[in-house]
Amino acid sequence: MKYTKTQSVSGNWIKGKDVVSGTKCKLVSETTPVASSFTNKDGTPKNQDVAKIRFQNKDEVFNISINKVSINALIDAFGEDSVKWQGNVLTAITEKVIVGGKRQVALYLVPEGYELKESADGFMYVSKEGDEDTKEEKVVEVPEDELDPADIPF
Repeated sequence: MKYTKTQSVSGNWIKGKDVVSGTKCKLVSETTPVASSFTNKDGTPKNQDVAKIRFQNKDEVFNISINKVSINALIDAFGEDSVKWQGNVLTAITEKVIVGGKRQVALYLVPEGYELKESADGFMYVSKEGDEDTKEEKVVEVPEDELDPADIPF
């Protein structure tokens, strides 16, 4: 019988519901993919991106599973090497979401000079503050006196 070594993560975990939105934080370890308790449709374990994080006004260091939106923001701000993500000031932003019919709190890590936005189709993303918003549809307001009911497509 062959065995493969498993990688476990020690320490306490932080969840979105335990964080006050707007709190400053810093990653204090490299981010690494770790097998989660969830599985893909074919039964193989899903990976989660895990790092150690410290929050302002807390002495304890926590484990955090970083979501893809935050990973993309960290790559954009600091590059692809997660070693370079450490020590930078981030803002933890929380949002209530529904996952599998259950209400949960998502935790986003937003680098300084960036902001969390929602696209027109409801997806969250992080972009530089002041960047032209290419992911969100622009809404053009038409004064009521210029609105022709024949232009409404239904």
